Formats: sequence, C-alpha cells, structure tokens
Amino acid sequence: MNYRRAVASMLFALCAAPALWAHPHVFIDSSLEFEMSGRDCVGIVVSWTFDVVFSADIIGQFDKDRDGAFDEAETATVQAKAFSNLRKYGYFTFVRKGSVRTCPEAVEAFGVSQSDGRVTYRFRVPLEGKGVSDDFSVATFDSTFYCATKYVDGAASVRWIGDRPADEPTIAIAANKDYPVYYNPLGSATDSRVYTKWEKGLQTAYPEEIRVRF
Repeated sequence: MNYRRAVASMLFALCAAPALWAHPHVFIDSSLEFEMSGRDCVGIVVSWTFDVVFSADIIGQFDKDRDGAFDEAETATVQAKAFSNLRKYGYFTFVRKGSVRTCPEAVEAFGVSQSDGRVTYRFRVPLEGKGVSDDFSVATFDSTFYCATKYVDGAASVRWIGDRPADEPTIAIAANKDYPVYYNPLGSATDSRVYTKWEKGLQTAYPEEIRVRF
C-alpha cells in the first residue's frame, strides 16, 4: 500500500462530508538545511512534518511495537512502503538554476521520527557537481497538489549545515508564477494525476520557492 492509498483508507474511514474530498488531503510543514561549500550548494537536508491525520496512519501501520519511535526495521519499512514511491514525483523537491528546474532522481539518509502525534520525514538531496551555486532556488511542493506544503517558519525554515557561508546570502521566499501547478479541486483521495496544462475545471496553485543569492 503506497502512501496515497494509506491516506485514502484513513479518509474513507473518517469521511462524512463532501468537503473532505477537495484537494489537498495531506499537509506538510517543510524546512530545509543547505550544505554549502563556498558558494556551491552540495546538498539539502529536507525535513517534513505531517498533519496529525496522516501521521496517525503512519504510526498505526508502521510503529509495530507501539513504543513511540521507529526502529531500524520500522524505518526501512516506512521508506519502502510510504516514501520511495515519491521518486515518481521528484520527492516534492524542485531545484531551479536560471530557467532550468530539476528534481532529484535519488535521495539518501532517510529517517522517520514521531513527536506529539506528528510524524517527521528527514532525507538528504545530494547536489555535488550539479552546479547549484551563486543564485538558485529550491521549492518543496507536490505537482499533483494532493499534498499542501508550507515553510512553517518562513525564512527561518532555512538553515545551514556546517559553517555558514562567508559571503552572507540573501534569502527570499515567494510564489513563482512561471511554474503553476494545476489540480482538480474535486479529485478523489486516490487522484494522483499530474496535469501539465490547464483544463476546464482545474484550479491553479503557485509553488513558493526559497531563493538563495550571493
């Protein structure tokens, strides 16, 4: 069962009103840690904290011993059954340099934890040798708008791994209207279609990018 089907089963159990079927279905607080080498970004550590409904489903399915934590085996199962499928969606991570926007083909160092009934995923996006430097943007968003993401502390959601860059960069967060996301507001809880252009009945969302400039 992938993570979308897991959420769907939870929503079916809870659903009583049609409003529950409007997108999005999952809510994520995102924060980013930039790993720098001079002005080059060589990696980004991404943290997502999920809403309590999705978190309850993950905890209920995968914290088998009910000890309030995910051991090594449980973490591997979460990664395999409720995370790895996101490769199809670029791990909700979009890196833009100029007009070129890319998604990671793989990530590393996946971890999962829980606190106060909310689950957090943490993973690293490797960027060594990718030319991400000087002026670049990163966005966390789901191109299907099944999940809604936000930078919970605004610019304070951006942190540095290791030494802070010697040249102080500017950080700005803004919606990029050159890269809209189209979605069906009445899509079911199993709707994971990616719309590449507007169609009748679709609505539009604009992903917020974190722009780093030296």
